[in-house]
Amino acid sequence: MQTYDSNGNHSETTDMEMLLDALPKENSTDPTGQRLARLITRISNKKVPVTSFSRAWILSSLHAKVTFGYFAYWLRSRFVDADEKERLRNEAHLDAALRLLGTMGYMRGAVMKVGQMLATLPEIVPEQFAEVLSALHFEAPPMHFAMVREVIIDEFGREPEEVFAFFDRRAFAAASLGQVHRARLKSGEEVAVKVQYPGMARSIKADLRNLRVLLQPMRLMQDWGNMLDKLADIEQVLLMETDYQQEALFGKEARALYTDEDRVVVPRVYDEYSTKRVLTTEYLHGCHLDQFLATSPSQEERDNFTALVTKAIYRIYYRLHWFPADPHPGNFIFMENGRLGLIDFGCSRRMTDDEWRLMCNIEQAVLKQDEQQSRRFIAKACLFNNPEEIEPARLESVRRGVDWQMEPCLKEGLFDFGDREFFRRGVDCIVDMTRKRYTRGSPLYLWTNRLSLGGRALCYRLKGRCDMRKIQQQESVWHQ
Repeated sequence: MQTYDSNGNHSETTDMEMLLDALPKENSTDPTGQRLARLITRISNKKVPVTSFSRAWILSSLHAKVTFGYFAYWLRSRFVDADEKERLRNEAHLDAALRLLGTMGYMRGAVMKVGQMLATLPEIVPEQFAEVLSALHFEAPPMHFAMVREVIIDEFGREPEEVFAFFDRRAFAAASLGQVHRARLKSGEEVAVKVQYPGMARSIKADLRNLRVLLQPMRLMQDWGNMLDKLADIEQVLLMETDYQQEALFGKEARALYTDEDRVVVPRVYDEYSTKRVLTTEYLHGCHLDQFLATSPSQEERDNFTALVTKAIYRIYYRLHWFPADPHPGNFIFMENGRLGLIDFGCSRRMTDDEWRLMCNIEQAVLKQDEQQSRRFIAKACLFNNPEEIEPARLESVRRGVDWQMEPCLKEGLFDFGDREFFRRGVDCIVDMTRKRYTRGSPLYLWTNRLSLGGRALCYRLKGRCDMRKIQQQESVWHQ
């Protein structure tokens, strides 16, 4: 989390103190936060486990502890009144959330990304989960500076203080694959230096290997081959995210799309200070979503940023044909004068020409409300030759999800993304498809769903409105 005083200077509060202060405490077992403080310190001083066995063992232990915690709650709640039962349930949720934070913060990588996704589902997971796990977006326990120093020496052959005129040893943001330090170049520019945690590529491969083993009982299913294709796509995208040189290329492409009039800012990349595991970019002054909402912004301010988020994503989609597939709050900076900063393009999924054409066909069919064409292209997206081959229930379920994604583009005027019923309806569509195993389709749609749900969750929390139909029409003109 970026914490600076009114003059833009780094505050004296340490990263540990900030995180400890931000997280809720267990009233009955840890009212002063001492247990939580020990947890955060322990995470920061330990290296990330990278073998399949160690990561599987840690997750198994977490599952056992969380299960036991909820079992203990169930036993105790049988003999108390409604108010005490509610208090015990909240404590059980908080205890489970803190255990998840500790384990995911320690393991980092793909496991931590799952925690980030859970935190972006307001009103779906218990509020204690969303409150605690939201720290994984940019306030995760940072690794000790000794590990940061080791990475920079490996990449540049010099100490951090030799590479930069100034290098803040305290990270101001820490997330799934790396943490960010404030620094200053010898030429005077203020920069953000993202340093990757050691062993990230190995940890991702280990997690995907464990997941494939876990899913082996499903290998006799008709869609097993498609599931393996999706897992391979996930692994490829996540491994690409560990290559900061690739992220730098994505960032440069995105930066070239916006002018000062757009009020969307993508930080400049400094190539001479960037490598495969270190990425140095322009430092953007501003705050993240929670800090912005804490200022009690006006509806006009909320609407402004909702429109900018929508425009920024649509422009990347239509002009570059790729998805910024990690739209969590930590990747958006709310800047002065109503400008929006876009950071972190590591998790980006570029479309093939065939994927792009199919996406355009589905979009146009829905916008024209062409029933026959919508059914045909949705069936194709689900890897069926025609609508007659797909079960009616599956087709209807998938179509509801597509219609939900496109609904704001069919409405004239301002669309209210703070509408709880609208947001829940979209989540219910995705849950319904998953529960009924209507998941057959191109691996691309893992990322379209993630972008849609994550972006809508962000705008839902903003309680913002925008004319999405107008924005879509303006941005789509470029490719027509």
